Amino acid sequence: MKIPKSIKIGPQRYTIVERLNDFDGALNDGSYGYTIEASNIIVLRSDIPITKKQVVLLHEIFHAIRMVNDAFPKPKKDDDYEDWEHYFIALWDNNLLAVLKENPELTEWLTNDFL
Repeated sequence: MKIPKSIKIGPQRYTIVERLNDFDGALNDGSYGYTIEASNIIVLRSDIPITKKQVVLLHEIFHAIRMVNDAFPKPKKDDDYEDWEHYFIALWDNNLLAVLKENPELTEWLTNDFL
């Protein structure tokens, strides 16, 4: 099973690219992946184990969800824990579910037990 070449996040389509850290300076700092908001690209280090790649891709999807849906009003600095907790949960609940539903190939790849 191959990693999807692109995924839909909200109204945006993100391309998924795998690169070796030898050819990508942004991966030379020990990073396993990153997201480029301006060009809708998620980059994954190609030489890591596939089960780690699943976690890294999900991590980068969270970044992309936040970038696409950065319109949520933030609580004030002194607001209580529950206000902040609900703010962070609201960033992800509907959005992550939509990503998983709109990208069945991604969902299958992320939940595959490659062991």
